[in-house]
Amino acid sequence: MTILNYVIITPLRNEILTLETTLRSVINQSRTPKYWFILDDGSSDGSPEVVMNYCNKYPWIKLERLSDRGHDFVGQGVAELLNLGRRLIKDIPSKYLAKVDADLDLPPDYFEKLLNFMEQTPSVGICSGHPFTYEKGRKFLERHGDFFPSGTARLYRRSYLEETGDFVKSVGWDTVDILRMRMRGYSTRVLHNMEYHHMRRMGTRNGYIDGIIRDGRNAYLTGYTPDFFILRAFFNMRFRPYMLRTFCMLWGFFSAYVQRLPRIVSEEERSFHVKLQRRRLRFQSID
Repeated sequence: MTILNYVIITPLRNEILTLETTLRSVINQSRTPKYWFILDDGSSDGSPEVVMNYCNKYPWIKLERLSDRGHDFVGQGVAELLNLGRRLIKDIPSKYLAKVDADLDLPPDYFEKLLNFMEQTPSVGICSGHPFTYEKGRKFLERHGDFFPSGTARLYRRSYLEETGDFVKSVGWDTVDILRMRMRGYSTRVLHNMEYHHMRRMGTRNGYIDGIIRDGRNAYLTGYTPDFFILRAFFNMRFRPYMLRTFCMLWGFFSAYVQRLPRIVSEEERSFHVKLQRRRLRFQSID
């Protein structure tokens, strides 16, 4: 059997409450990575010391510590760490690259199944499983369309990723890389039957409301049209906190729109994104 090598990059900042669970879930994978680079962005809660304990036991786990920049650069900081990680592994041969957050509990066969899927479908450039969270003891699947792999635990085909360049240093980086993949004719997929536990609800690192507003701003930055986003925001009224959710999404989008914030996509990428939105409005496949 061919051993499929992959390397993991994990951005880290102050994840002491969930870090050890993530460490154990990766160590217990049926197919462990060739290397796992954990890039610490100035943690002050003891997270690096926890990682070092595991580095001493498992030589394939590597810790890189950066100085504290004094602030958690949500989105931008993650993309910068991912770009640093890609430079660190550029001379390490592996067919695949994974991005794993430090607040996950992955099933033992998570990467085995993703690797097998990628091998069987060479057109796919990015894939992930489907994350879920618990709220008040109830399990909730995070919302992910078939084409939008979760940015929390993605597997990239490195040869395709190299064609797309560096990750955009901004919130929304995980939308832009999907656009760039698809512009080049590659597919992106979510394996809905491969569920994993996201221990902190998506977008809530700095609070739930901030996350919803940021979602709206991200949509503007990545090239959503106002009509499509308005429909998306009202569609989200079905989910708690209902009207407040829709209002915060619209506030985030149109405050960025009024300020004319610079978009993080090129005109070509934005045009491609608009075409995808038009197809979705007509209930057409985007593949």
